[in-house]
Amino acid sequence: MKTQIKIKGQAQLFKNPVLEFFTKTSLLESTTSSAIISALCIWAGFLLGAQHTATQVVLWFLGGMVAWSFFEYILHRYLFHIAENAFKGSKRMQYILHGVHHEYPNDAQRTLLPTLPKILFTIPFFGLYYLVFGKAGAFFASGFMMGYYVYSLIHYSIHRYKAPKFFKPLWEHHHRHHHMDDELGFGVSSTVWDWVFNTMPPRKVAQKVAEVRKTTEAHEAVDA
Repeated sequence: MKTQIKIKGQAQLFKNPVLEFFTKTSLLESTTSSAIISALCIWAGFLLGAQHTATQVVLWFLGGMVAWSFFEYILHRYLFHIAENAFKGSKRMQYILHGVHHEYPNDAQRTLLPTLPKILFTIPFFGLYYLVFGKAGAFFASGFMMGYYVYSLIHYSIHRYKAPKFFKPLWEHHHRHHHMDDELGFGVSSTVWDWVFNTMPPRKVAQKVAEVRKTTEAHEAVDA
């Protein structure tokens, strides 16, 4: 993915204003929708007749969160960075799903998943986990979606705020992916899977990342 990074601004994805509206969200909306969807999944589990104890619900929930961590890596590496010539229309699809974020990494309205796409994303996974795990799949799905929310909150913070001391390596890891090599560093909320699958970017480029970001920001300031 060879994209000219723009520090400021926002792309227009659709000419249709309704479709364009549903490509944007806010931190408040994302937090609210994630909490509601996660809670509804738990409620659905009991509605379907689950007889699990609170401890069992928590364990299934945590299992879903861990599963998200792995899925996050796979999704980012193989779908979000799919080859632009993989099939007819893949270039447009890739740009809508993720390429626009690489072009405008600081666009806060598109760092998080809007509510409608999030609901459409939840339904098939809820069904899948119900088929695989039975009624407990509802609790697993709840944790899976909350895992997504934690990931999205970290991702949002990386692009909006200065790194807290403890999380600085994670911040640098994602900025290397954006500014140095987008074929490495696919983990956002964790670097574990990059270590496992040997896609860790070299740490020696950390200082270069800071230099590239400063240069890009300076160019944007001049252009403005």
